[in-house]
Amino acid sequence: MEINLSNASTSISPVDKPLPPPPPPPPPPLSPSSSPPPSVSHLPPLGFISVDVHFPRPPGDPFNEQTWPFPLVREQAQGSQLHQIVTKDGYTADFVDRFVEAGQRLIARGCVGIITSCGFLAMAQPELAKRLSVPVATSALIQIPSVHALLPPTQSVGIITFDASKLGALHLSQLLIGDVDRLHIIGVPEDGELGRMVRDGAAYVHERIEEELIQCARDLVERYPDIGALVLECTQMPPFARAIQEAVHLPVYDVYTMGMWFYSGLVRRTPHAWSVTNQS
Repeated sequence: MEINLSNASTSISPVDKPLPPPPPPPPPPLSPSSSPPPSVSHLPPLGFISVDVHFPRPPGDPFNEQTWPFPLVREQAQGSQLHQIVTKDGYTADFVDRFVEAGQRLIARGCVGIITSCGFLAMAQPELAKRLSVPVATSALIQIPSVHALLPPTQSVGIITFDASKLGALHLSQLLIGDVDRLHIIGVPEDGELGRMVRDGAAYVHERIEEELIQCARDLVERYPDIGALVLECTQMPPFARAIQEAVHLPVYDVYTMGMWFYSGLVRRTPHAWSVTNQS
């Protein structure tokens, strides 16, 4: 299902000092265990508000600790069901309170920032940012203004979402996304592989979901050839981002690119190559 939002309102000098020691080797890749490697375990964690919806969360999904090169801590927003999260209507105060409470528990555990488990939680961005004492990034869609700025003004951004019938101007407005004429949206089929896995607990078959998402991307780009980049709303989509990019040859952004950017500002680290004697 595809929705077009175009009508929506919304030199090095010689020195006599010994050379510094060589930098240490880069950190090893994440091990299969759920704990971060020793080289990053000292870093402050990123907080993750999970929801009360249960299905496989492989590496690449932001819920999975192996996705990130830094520690992750999670707290669940109790009673947060799929139909309450994925909606075109505003959230109730009680519903948002559950996310605030989960965020406060994460802050008590030392997190430096918070992300969430669903791109539709863009709807709660202003309220969570106001009520929590650390920065919050609720949705991959928060990257859209930056992606727009990177493209020529004649190009648009394509969004692949879990449910195009629900995602709309209200979500975008909560992220201060105003240039909706340069947005096109497509959703995965309601009875498709990803939809049945999330809604009905159907088996997670990576190859089938990948094929489905590639077809969505191709359909969207074929219909709107002005698209210059894609943003994946759904937090289950990052494991397929590379395949999507290889299929349509466009930049692809998702909750993983958002989380990496977000954490890089929260915890600045000096690259080893920078840690040398000042040279003039």
